[in-house]
Amino acid sequence: MMLKMFFSTITVLFLISCEPQGKKLFEVTGVIHDANGRMVYLEETPLASGRRIIADSSVINNDGSYYLKTNASEESLYSLFFKNETIPLAFVINDAPRIVVNVDTKTQNDYEVKGSAASTSLKEFSIAASEKMDELYLLSHQMDSLKKSGAPDSTVIITNNQGESKLNDIQTYVSSFIKKSNDPITGVWALGSYSQIFSMSDYQILLNDLVKKFPNHKGLAAIKEMDDRQMELAKQKSMESQPAEWVNKQAPELSLPDVNGNEIKLSSFKGKYVLVDFWASWCEPCRHENPSVVAAYNKYRTRNFTVLGVSLDKEKSDWVKAIQKDKLSWTQVSDLREWNSLAVSTFGFDGIPFNVLIAPDGKIVAESLRGDELDKKLGEILQ
Repeated sequence: MMLKMFFSTITVLFLISCEPQGKKLFEVTGVIHDANGRMVYLEETPLASGRRIIADSSVINNDGSYYLKTNASEESLYSLFFKNETIPLAFVINDAPRIVVNVDTKTQNDYEVKGSAASTSLKEFSIAASEKMDELYLLSHQMDSLKKSGAPDSTVIITNNQGESKLNDIQTYVSSFIKKSNDPITGVWALGSYSQIFSMSDYQILLNDLVKKFPNHKGLAAIKEMDDRQMELAKQKSMESQPAEWVNKQAPELSLPDVNGNEIKLSSFKGKYVLVDFWASWCEPCRHENPSVVAAYNKYRTRNFTVLGVSLDKEKSDWVKAIQKDKLSWTQVSDLREWNSLAVSTFGFDGIPFNVLIAPDGKIVAESLRGDELDKKLGEILQ
């Protein structure tokens, strides 16, 4: 589980990794077309914390030129962006002291990198992997349409097999890229961005291999430390023999806004089996669990079953992006207050992912269903 205590731990690790000893100057120059007079920012996303930090800013000259600089102790991920815009102009890795980045603002992701092998590799991977994911999403939409239209089982099976083939292709491509990566940032960025396509065991194998390959990178070591703590806590929890806290109890009322600001009440789902799934875009174990929830939803949604997602996010943009990326097509709500959410105080949980399964009469019949356990429980109830 992604517990609150992790944040203080990782913050300490981040502060340790950001000591000024051994820092080197890192410069980014180039031309940004059709943006003279605007301010461009250089933002770092340290692996140890994931909290974005503005490292420098520059006014873009009449000829489009700009100059950005910062001091870095080790390789990290940087992005160029305009103020109040969520989509970066370009991604940069400081594997060289001076890097040139030229940007055409008229076309998204249209930028050129010179002097940085890692930045070039990251861009090429991002484009190729994104195209493969788009193909998978297209097949998924086709599958949904076929099921809704009552297409023959043979057609559905063929499309499903094509989807599995595409998924295997993406897994092979991403894992191969990670294993062949010559720097820690491209490898861990690829693993983090596409973690949802891997099983937990495969994810850990890839992460462990990266740590062995780059043993001196503090940010990567911090991620490994957090993952180890998560696994240990999950192991301890699974060994506990305490009875379930919510089973056989009536579900409390919970009312939170959806992505459009409409207030949604938990009681409005009465009459159906509803899985209340507590998660967040920043919670890696949650993102690993999402494919299992998606599979269960698609399998049982025609049997008086649905899902209500309750997010502990803070930033709406991160929340919405995760919903779209993980293909969570059910109702989603959040008050965007993280651990201060009304959901936490109402259901009293101290870690996510967490869920409760509510029967049509409003009574909770199960909780903390993970992976195959969710499918097994729903199969027993909804047969």
